[in-house]
Amino acid sequence: MWYNLEYKTRMGVMSVAGIEFSGNFAHTIDPKGRVTIPAAYREALADGFTIGLNNQFAAIALYPREKWAQKCEQLSRIPESDIKGTRYVRLITGNSFSGCELDAQGRVLLPATLRAKVGMDKAIRFVGMGQYLEIWDEERYLSECGVSEDSIDDLLDYVNDQYYHAQT
Repeated sequence: MWYNLEYKTRMGVMSVAGIEFSGNFAHTIDPKGRVTIPAAYREALADGFTIGLNNQFAAIALYPREKWAQKCEQLSRIPESDIKGTRYVRLITGNSFSGCELDAQGRVLLPATLRAKVGMDKAIRFVGMGQYLEIWDEERYLSECGVSEDSIDDLLDYVNDQYYHAQT
């Protein structure tokens, strides 16, 4: 959700604007392929968003306009003469739908092609990923969580080594 984080400093109150999607919510897809976006996430998607796939191609992702613009800028750095890079760009952009908006009831139609790619059935799970939102098939999400929880020590070591350069 969009938020203005305020914290006190010696100079007064300082605001930091940002986007944050956190938490998870169980929901269902209606017979037409629509989902109702949880109220906690709607404000962050109010200015429009892009529907695509997450990096694992395991879930549908909703990218707020600003986050999608960042992704497009990164993709634009891959020259057309780079065949392998172009394949990646085609895969990402060819499986994304820009200019999406919520309807009056806070719903969005999830494209059938994306639902099929991620094996999405009726039961789904919204998962906040910081700057974007993922929508998982419920069973697939629970399976992914189980794998992650079973290897939490390895994941912590990896993240610390890769991103925080933790000394052991």
